[in-house]
Amino acid sequence: MARVVKLFILGLPGSGKSALSRYIMDYVNRKLVEAQGYQRWSAIRFNDYAILNDMFHRDTEHKRFKFAKPGGFDVVDLKVFDEALEELEWKVNTFIASSELDEQKLIIIEFSRNDYKKAFQLFNPSFLRDAHFLYLDTALDECKQRVYQRTAHPMSEEDDYPVSDYIFEGYYCMDDWMQMKDNLTKDYGVNEKSVWTFHNDYPYETACLEIKPYVERMIDDSIQEKSDKLEKPREELVLDKDIEDVKQECLVGKRTDQIINEKEYAEMEH
Repeated sequence: MARVVKLFILGLPGSGKSALSRYIMDYVNRKLVEAQGYQRWSAIRFNDYAILNDMFHRDTEHKRFKFAKPGGFDVVDLKVFDEALEELEWKVNTFIASSELDEQKLIIIEFSRNDYKKAFQLFNPSFLRDAHFLYLDTALDECKQRVYQRTAHPMSEEDDYPVSDYIFEGYYCMDDWMQMKDNLTKDYGVNEKSVWTFHNDYPYETACLEIKPYVERMIDDSIQEKSDKLEKPREELVLDKDIEDVKQECLVGKRTDQIINEKEYAEMEH
């Protein structure tokens, strides 16, 4: 079986999950310099929106979904959220099973829920045990504003979908992450160092700069773990930490309203 690291990226709609997932995926696929003796890593992402969208279009009698402006949908039957996660796990496991034995994959898994305790119970415990968890803690008003902006100026059909006030106020008004994050260690045996809450009220490029060391550490730890098992000396992972490189990497998928200005970068560099 391929060497796999799973990274769950969680948070409210508009918290930045898709934007940072695209950045991480691009960084791993294009910029991560392989350590000597290890095959180059690659990254792929999965989210539940595509699954929910497909379920919406198959619900021709509108019993489980309803249309929502502008051009989106609202979930009426909350059971579909559970079904979507079950299908998401199946899709990820199918991908892992079909991967080549010598491949090394970072699998990014995105979804939003208001009850993460219930959501995690839907997964097989082994699906969670060795995973990493990144929760994007973003103010609700900021999330709403980002959703409005991406809907008004869409750049990605896959990610720039609308979220109605109805579902924000009735479902996503709060979640239980702060209570749940400690349970990942206690209930599922997740390493506490693999669970991180990131306060993402930053502009996009600043968030990329902040998130990059987390990605480096995650991959580096995985390489160290493999090295320990093989009883070989640890090879250092060469990673460029230049702010200018981060600015260039962020050109992939960036939004005009999220670009940090040069003055802010000058202050950061000093």
